[in-house]
This record gives sequence, structure tokens and C-alpha cells, in this order.
Amino acid sequence: MQNLPIYAFGLCAVLITASGIQLPRDPVHFNDDGTFKIVTFTDLHYGEGPGTEQGPANDLKSTKVMTDILRWEHPDFVVYTGDLMSAEVMFPNGSVYVDMLLKPVVDGGYRWASTYGNHDIGNNVTREEILETEQKYNLSYTQHGVDGVEGTTNYFVPIYPPKNVSNPSEAPSLILWFFDTRGGRNSSGGIPAYVHETAVEWFVQELASMNATWGPIPALAFFHYPTAEYSPIHDEIDQRPECPGQHDDIVTPQERDTGFMQALVNSGTVKSAFVGHNHGNGWCCYYQSVDLCYNRQSGHGGGWVGWTRGSRVITLNHATLWGQTNSYIRLENGTFTDFFPVRNFTQLN
Repeated sequence: MQNLPIYAFGLCAVLITASGIQLPRDPVHFNDDGTFKIVTFTDLHYGEGPGTEQGPANDLKSTKVMTDILRWEHPDFVVYTGDLMSAEVMFPNGSVYVDMLLKPVVDGGYRWASTYGNHDIGNNVTREEILETEQKYNLSYTQHGVDGVEGTTNYFVPIYPPKNVSNPSEAPSLILWFFDTRGGRNSSGGIPAYVHETAVEWFVQELASMNATWGPIPALAFFHYPTAEYSPIHDEIDQRPECPGQHDDIVTPQERDTGFMQALVNSGTVKSAFVGHNHGNGWCCYYQSVDLCYNRQSGHGGGWVGWTRGSRVITLNHATLWGQTNSYIRLENGTFTDFFPVRNFTQLN
């Protein structure tokens, strides 16, 4: 299994494309004050209903959601957790929709990385074509997974200490893991929706290599479909006030349990997992050593109406990465809600 993550070499990082081309990227660091903020966008569903009046109008509203939240939050990194578009129904030339949905981060000068969902593939576009469009931008850290691993977006992005902190080992301080839960349909038929066993094996091997080189490094995981472990939490969430967030949808878990969540738990390093897919869910809760979170649906596509769109915002501090991962929802109307762990919102600026 060939290993092709993003690594840093001095002041330059290398990102690998699907064809094996190396692209230079600057390594990502915590801010000098030790802070690091991630804004997540999920289930944008660009390109849906292209022959209707409502479809393009929804895309414009989704663009406004992202533009406003980025302007309010000023993140250090942006993460997309799948279903960037509705590829099975959109017009041909998917790169136009990718450019459209990336316009807020490109215009704002924000770095980002993506993992793909079940709607990010169709007769008119492949995941590889979406990736190729993303990677033409210098601020994109999305990359193709390693050879021999099922799925397009299985990779990691290392986040390094503040530049004013001595780091003779050149070890990262945080790892952002991205996993491809696959799914969807193309001209050959349906694609199973789960993190494949080869991706779980890759994660375990890559983690062992990291531990041997640097020791344990705290991490966050991002993927589209929730795992089966989300379901029992969701079923009892009304009785768990410590688990805030929208829960107006069902849980549609990955189609097969490949030991993926158990591998995250066993890692001893993954602190939180963040998913999308079920548009009406936006909660966070405790599960063993890994907090399980839904990101808030950001897009006005996807066929769901009546819910206020938004973003899960993750706030990190270099000094406390092994502690609780803090996050909250920033809604498209500008308000804060659903802080996890639960706290008083009047403390937010």
C-alpha cells in the first residue's frame, strides 16, 4: 500500500494528486497565540434542479450562507464534509459547480480540505473530476487517497505548532483525518456507502507509523455518512441534555460495519468525529473516547425546507488539544447555538 499523505519539508508541503503529481502547499500552523478555528460546511447540494427557477436560487442562497459565516468567523481552515453537489441531477460540466461552491473560500483567501459524499458522483461527474477542480487552487489541501485503498478522499492534513514555538522534531500538533464513505451511483450502478476495510487498514498502519516517529498526536476525523454508533445516541438524545443540537432527522448509517469507529476509538488519538448526510441533525454527544458530532447543513439544496442553515465551528487551543474539543453552531442569521460542551452563550463575542 503506497503512502501518499501531505508531509511538510521545511517551509513547503507536498500534496499528491490522483495522477501522482506533486503540488506544493505551505504547511498549516496554529496561530501565534495558540488558537486555531475550523469552519465546516456540509451538504451544500449545488446543481440541484438546474432546469428550474428554485435550483439556481438555492445555490445563490448557499453561497450567501458560506460567505456570511466566513466573514463573521474568520477561520484558519475550512472543511467540507461531503455532498458538495447533487451530481446525479445537475447539468454536465461539474467543474462549473465546484468553482461556484468554492468561490467564498477562494475569494476570502481561506485554506480548505474536503471529503466527498454519496451525491458527489453521477453520470456527469466523478469524484476524481471534482478533486481535479479543487486542486487547481493553491489554497486547497484536498488530496487523493493512497493507492490500493477504496475511496477517493482518504488522507490526512497535519497542523503544525505556532511558528513562535520551538519544534525541533518537526512533528505536527494535530492531525485532521479525512475518510471517504463512498456511496452514490454512476453508469455502472450503485456504490456501497461505508468506509472500506482497506481504508481502515490504511488508517491503522499510518497511525502506527506516526506514533513510532512522533508519538501520539491528537486528531479529529471528518467523513460524510455517520457510523452505526450514532443511532442509539440519536434515539435517546431527548433525554440527554448534555448533548445539544438539532435532531429532526433519522440516522442513516454506513451500510456496513468494517470496524471503522472502533479503530478511531482504539487509536487513543482521535478526539472527535464530524459527519453530515442527515440534513436535519446537528447534534454533538459523548461516545467512549470519541465525541460524535453532526455538522449543520449549510446548503439550501438537498430538498429540505424549514430548517435554518449554518455551520459547525470548531475552536482549538494548542495548549489543550488532549482535552475537550469545543464547537458551536453559527446559523445563517448570525446567531450562535448548540455549544458543545454546553455553556452560556453570553460568553461568546
